[in-house]
Amino acid sequence: MRKPFKILCIDGGGIKGLFSAQVLAEFEEAFKTSTSGHFDLVCGTSTGGIIALGVAAGIPMKDIVQFYIDNGPQIFAQRWKMGKLGEWLFTLKQALIKSKYSDKALRNALVKVFGAKKIGESQNLLCIPAFNITTSTPRIFKKDYGHLNQDDNKTFVEVALATAAAPTYFPVQEIDSVQYVDGGVYANNPVLVGLTEAVFKGYWIKPKDKRGPEDYDGVQILSISSCKVPTGDYAKCKDRSFFRWITTLFDTYGDGQSKSNDFFINVIKPHLDFEIEIKRVENTPISCMQAEKVSLDKAGKDSLTILKGIGSIVGNNEKNDPSVIRFFRENKTINPSKI
Repeated sequence: MRKPFKILCIDGGGIKGLFSAQVLAEFEEAFKTSTSGHFDLVCGTSTGGIIALGVAAGIPMKDIVQFYIDNGPQIFAQRWKMGKLGEWLFTLKQALIKSKYSDKALRNALVKVFGAKKIGESQNLLCIPAFNITTSTPRIFKKDYGHLNQDDNKTFVEVALATAAAPTYFPVQEIDSVQYVDGGVYANNPVLVGLTEAVFKGYWIKPKDKRGPEDYDGVQILSISSCKVPTGDYAKCKDRSFFRWITTLFDTYGDGQSKSNDFFINVIKPHLDFEIEIKRVENTPISCMQAEKVSLDKAGKDSLTILKGIGSIVGNNEKNDPSVIRFFRENKTINPSKI
């Protein structure tokens, strides 16, 4: 591949984004660099969208790690969920009354990190999936370029809240009189979103018969999962109500969507008229005891310690992989301020 279009993709997964941020922090430490400087396009969904926006703002990933550690317990109301009774009451609230959590703590934490920064100030091209419930259509927030002119004046905080508004977990978000929920309802793993953006209307990857020696001739994707927790199940009660499903439903659809995206990509790769390389970074299977402590909204001390520790192990192992080294050896080729 002579000139690759380089994409970073980060999965959704709630507080498990701490794992993803720690992996990237290990890469930054190993290569003495900023992630933003090595990717033309950054994609992220839900918690991955928050991390992607951090990358695009040029924030060191160690600071994003600290964001999760400092704010995770407040965002997910950890102090009120101590013991089974507290968790049960929050689940009851989620199933019958309103969203499990307020967005106040998340909004305040995001303002501390991003301030009033707007998408137009992004240091990378962006694709941040959300879902427009007003029209029931997917919505991808982007750094404006070419014919695009919708999102540069939106703030990082607005977009982060929209992509992370997981149904029943956080309130619906409204931007310019349009309502949004979490992009994880269709793109928890945003690899296909990133690949589509690379080829859309031939703007970056041109058709083969129109491709010149200075044009992009392929795509390289670094895909970072959130910490994978086993979601296999055996239903004793086959006629489950929503209340019985609620504690596992969102992990299940997120995991299923992520795995199906990987499958679709591998099937279509041989049929593309350009080269594509994908490096997927995932954790090795975690123990049963660890799995009991980790889920998308468990933000207690044990969970945070486990997620950061696994992220450190995986990051340190993967930093020696030649395909990872290749991403950080060469700089990005697109400067969004000049397009």
